[in-house]
Amino acid sequence: MNNETALKRPPSNLLFFALFCVLFNVIFAYTLSIMASPYIVADLGGSNDIATYSVTFFALGNALGVPLGRALLPRIGAARFLVITLLLFTFFTWAGAIASTYLLFNAARFFQGFVSGPFYALVFYLLACLQPKEKKGLFAAVTLTIFTTGPVIGACWGGWIAYLWDWRWIFYFNIPCLLLLTAFIGVRLRGFDRSTIQKEPFDHLGYLTYFISVLCIGLATITGQELDWQRSNFIITLFTIGTLSLIFFILWEINHPHPILELKLLKKPPVLFALFNLAVLFSIYFGMVVLLALWLKLWVNYTPDWIAALLGIMALTAFFPPFFVYAKLSRHDNRIFLLLAIFFLIISSWHTMVFNVDIDFGRIATSRLLAGLGLALFLAPIFRLCFHNVTQDKMLGTLTLFQVVRALSSGLGASVYATIWQRRQVFFHDRLGSKITANSPETLEYFAKADTIGLKGEHAIAQLEYYLEREATSLALDDCFYLMAWILIGLGLTFLLTFFAKKGSFMTEDETRHSS
Repeated sequence: MNNETALKRPPSNLLFFALFCVLFNVIFAYTLSIMASPYIVADLGGSNDIATYSVTFFALGNALGVPLGRALLPRIGAARFLVITLLLFTFFTWAGAIASTYLLFNAARFFQGFVSGPFYALVFYLLACLQPKEKKGLFAAVTLTIFTTGPVIGACWGGWIAYLWDWRWIFYFNIPCLLLLTAFIGVRLRGFDRSTIQKEPFDHLGYLTYFISVLCIGLATITGQELDWQRSNFIITLFTIGTLSLIFFILWEINHPHPILELKLLKKPPVLFALFNLAVLFSIYFGMVVLLALWLKLWVNYTPDWIAALLGIMALTAFFPPFFVYAKLSRHDNRIFLLLAIFFLIISSWHTMVFNVDIDFGRIATSRLLAGLGLALFLAPIFRLCFHNVTQDKMLGTLTLFQVVRALSSGLGASVYATIWQRRQVFFHDRLGSKITANSPETLEYFAKADTIGLKGEHAIAQLEYYLEREATSLALDDCFYLMAWILIGLGLTFLLTFFAKKGSFMTEDETRHSS
């Protein structure tokens, strides 16, 4: 890429702000509906067990659309392609707002994610062409901040609007903003030079097998809990088709001269190490946001504004450090900051795994503060490791791989942790319920206390079932964070292996020179 453009006027700060708004919109939209999901499923028909679908289907569509950004950019042109996808994104935002069933709503969310997939390549390409060299570090820090804080802000905003007004206004409010953004970018980038990237043959077969494999495996992972996994012929068929397509896709891509995904980049240890960390950390990050938002809303009876305050602590904590971290990375080993991030996330997970339904605001706020520090520290070193000694012509290919891994891990990670949470709820419900018999001391004591406050008969039994569900849900949440903590400990131990690698293989030239 170069900085030659055909703009009629030099790029302004307002133009850069608009491009960052495009990037923010797609990250913001990921979790926009999660805290509002109890209201959505109640209105459109559904249960809280499938409340995460609005997040996971968006992420699945996003992962499928990401490779099209790099492939179609030289064919359509950066400015024109961005305007087209923004208009489509606005249309599917409107489609989600007017959906009459939960199926149509999730279909709109899937296509909303799909058409926004190319945003990453388009925005990064435009910034690379237009940004002044002296602001490169600042723009990178702003971008990383959007990736860490955007999902939390989206979840908070969506829940707050749904609580105060109506969940449909979550999407209605975005439509005029998106139209204004589209009009400004269309006018401001008119005539932008689109010849800076060489047009390459489109890998049709590669994209088809990628689409089939990700769609089938993603659908099976998302809907498996509701369809009973191996007992469902539909799930087994999806996994079979998806696995065979994935194997063919990998073999095809590593031998193709113009692959849709640059899988050959995984031969570089820093890139493979960074993407592995990215997948694990983003799956845990989205698992934290989704599980806590649903648990606090459904079982601890926190209103969305209080949940927004708690999650907002995590977002605010993660907002400022990336600017500091990105500046320091050129002089220090990337792995130092990444290890610190994992340490903070481990402490946050251990602290969260002892929560119960009587949890107070301060303890939740402390855990979110620790998680925010982890979020602030992990993305910048991963980003730099991904682009470690990558040549200029491979930048967009690396970015595409980065965004595909991030989208899949965040969406499927949220789905996997939600599934674990639900299955552990059943386990604890059965375990705790086994002690509740007609003549057990616990049952007799409960009914005696219930009688003193006027709870009798069916009302007392219904309240007992509610208490049982609430306790089972709390213990299941603790188990999920216990699992997250051990996964993070295992991830931290993988750092030991990197120190046996060839000296300097995980550091840039500046870092190697500084360490010497």
